[in-house]
Amino acid sequence: MFIQLHGVKGARLVVNVDHVRAFQEITDDSKYAVYKESGAKSLVQIDDKLVPVRDSITQISHALRKAKLIGGAENERQGS
Repeated sequence: MFIQLHGVKGARLVVNVDHVRAFQEITDDSKYAVYKESGAKSLVQIDDKLVPVRDSITQISHALRKAKLIGGAENERQGS
């Protein structure tokens, strides 16, 4: 399964969700705050590499929910 994310240099990234290990919001006080200058809102760990993306945590979560990969109220109701 794949989701589409937006890279910081305007590129669209099609990411295999099986390779996504974690994603994290970039805050002003984080050690990754330098990526905010290029427009990044989040970092996605793909295998062993960190990729800055313009998508927020909420947008990434929605993409994963749409792909039905993470739980949510709608998915829980369907499973009952």
